[in-house]
Amino acid sequence: MSPTGDKFEFDSGTTLYVTDGIQRKPKVTLYSASNSESNEKTTLLCLARDMFPDLAKISWKIEDANGGRTEVPKAEGEQLEQREEEQTTSMIIIDKEKMYKNKYICSVEHESGAQHFDIPKAYRNDTQESLTLQFTEDSFQSTCSLNLASLVYTVMIVKSMVYCCGLSLLLHNRILGRGPST
Repeated sequence: MSPTGDKFEFDSGTTLYVTDGIQRKPKVTLYSASNSESNEKTTLLCLARDMFPDLAKISWKIEDANGGRTEVPKAEGEQLEQREEEQTTSMIIIDKEKMYKNKYICSVEHESGAQHFDIPKAYRNDTQESLTLQFTEDSFQSTCSLNLASLVYTVMIVKSMVYCCGLSLLLHNRILGRGPST
């Protein structure tokens, strides 16, 4: 049961919302992260959350000198989109040089209307390691969630590496323990 109506899910993956017509616009937060070790690449992340209905489409656009907007070509950057309940996240990895030359825009389409957020030029030319552009009052919670997800991911990677090293050591000792075969 959602705060503004009933939500029914069917076996085929279809979701039906029965509402009183009230919609909540998504709260959008943009993140721009630079890393000097990332081979001249930068990551832009667009998070749309706390919306009803919980379906939003995020796309990345480039604005040309005349103010015209076009979709970012697939060949220009890697794009990833993830959907969860009441939250949609889109990430694009692009060349830093292209980010400084072009104006990138996160477009969020929702039943309540479309919203467009661009990375201001001052931030695109900034050389800080990481900066966050916040467009909501309560983005502290989403920042904490993002940091927690990063921490969990890092711990999982370290755990996998320790497991692989231990397994490799056991296999190495097993091979050494056999001796020459006759």
